[in-house]
Amino acid sequence: MLGADLRAGYDVRVAEFLKRKRFAGCAGLELTPAMCETVAAMACLMILRPRAKVFPRLHSVLIYPDAFLVPGQPDEDGIVWDDVEERVGESWGGDKVILSWPDVEAAIEGDEVNVVVHEFAHQLDAEKAGAEGASPSLTAERWEGVMSAEYARLQRHRRPPVLDPYGAESPAEFFAVATEAYFQRGALLKQHHSALYELLRDYFLLETAEMGWLSR
Repeated sequence: MLGADLRAGYDVRVAEFLKRKRFAGCAGLELTPAMCETVAAMACLMILRPRAKVFPRLHSVLIYPDAFLVPGQPDEDGIVWDDVEERVGESWGGDKVILSWPDVEAAIEGDEVNVVVHEFAHQLDAEKAGAEGASPSLTAERWEGVMSAEYARLQRHRRPPVLDPYGAESPAEFFAVATEAYFQRGALLKQHHSALYELLRDYFLLETAEMGWLSR
């Protein structure tokens, strides 16, 4: 639950998100105001910091009725093959987030995957997450030290107990995966990765290890 000190700023940011970001239903999905409000509410839980902006690079949120197909990524030689990949979320070029609605709903029900958090973590990463502290204890040096150590730790583990192994793909994916775990599996992240949990707590200003955080 948000305290009064955070609630007022949170409500202002949700309203700004809904006013300034363009929402569109894709592949025949009939978009409702409740869908837009759900995405905005979840995304804005990630920007409770006093000086945080409302995802300034983002212009559009596209929502699909299911997983969607995207072109394959270039291989190590820079060649893009004809294969397409199925995705439940994407953050394209910094100005667009694409989401699968069933996966948004699954996250609300407690699924370990939170596509909104994952893709909006990429938005924060593009804004250089951690460069601006949310509290006196959150310095750029601390951020880099914990993130680097935990990223290296994930790369060493074949079967990590909390973090999705996909986070070992790159520092950007690690931040997205770690943020997902923080929001969806806070108690376990605190148990197995206490330094990472505490860092993200000081950044997001939420105690997600406590029950009921998602009720705001």
